[in-house]
Amino acid sequence: MEKKKNKQKKNYVMPQDQLTQTTGRLGTIFLVTVAALFILVGSVMLFVDGIRDLYLIYMISTLLIALGIGLIVKYFVTEAYRSIHDYGFSGGALIVILGGCALTRAEQLTAQIAVFVGLLVLAVAVVMLQQALQLHIMRKKAWIAVLVISLFTLLSSVLLLFDLRSVTGNVDGFAYWALLVAGVLTLLCMLISDIGVRIFLHQERDEYARMQKEQQLAFARDEDCKRLASTMKKIEDEETDGIKGKIDDE
Repeated sequence: MEKKKNKQKKNYVMPQDQLTQTTGRLGTIFLVTVAALFILVGSVMLFVDGIRDLYLIYMISTLLIALGIGLIVKYFVTEAYRSIHDYGFSGGALIVILGGCALTRAEQLTAQIAVFVGLLVLAVAVVMLQQALQLHIMRKKAWIAVLVISLFTLLSSVLLLFDLRSVTGNVDGFAYWALLVAGVLTLLCMLISDIGVRIFLHQERDEYARMQKEQQLAFARDEDCKRLASTMKKIEDEETDGIKGKIDDE
């Protein structure tokens, strides 16, 4: 019975590792959700008639509130309170308040629709920049593609934030196209980054296994040398004893 219980025991995982894994999963789910919302809202605003800009303000406000709630939930689920430097709860509460204020002032904010979209696009562009940096540190050539995509997305957000109509033309139409394209590019960058990270971790595990094997072989060679030295010493001792015995006989 004891042996069966021992077999059923799971390997101990450090709390910090559990925190990292949980945070990573929640972050991925959130980014995928945001990208999907970008694509959905951008498509609806562009290709469905009779949709007012006011609805987009509602969407942005709701998204901010959901983001804030997500940060608060993440703070407790990942036990981020263990770190004195984590301000997920306060940041989430602030975002919820901002989203609520925007929701109540939706009519007045409709005139600033390009600014709101620009801020959202800017947020995902910064995430893409981090993914490019991550791949660059891992020495993956795909980092260049992710960097180009992130800079393109960043440029779109700047055009919206500074209301450069001489470049964008119909700023509302450009804003919705930027939202749609940003959603697609976010999913693409996440896919590229995920593949790159998986390859890097696989290579890292292979390298670790190779080093362990080399250490084991080195240890085995060292043991063989010790055994050989011990055997040679025994032979020398036996020969010395034999010579002494012959001398004593004479």
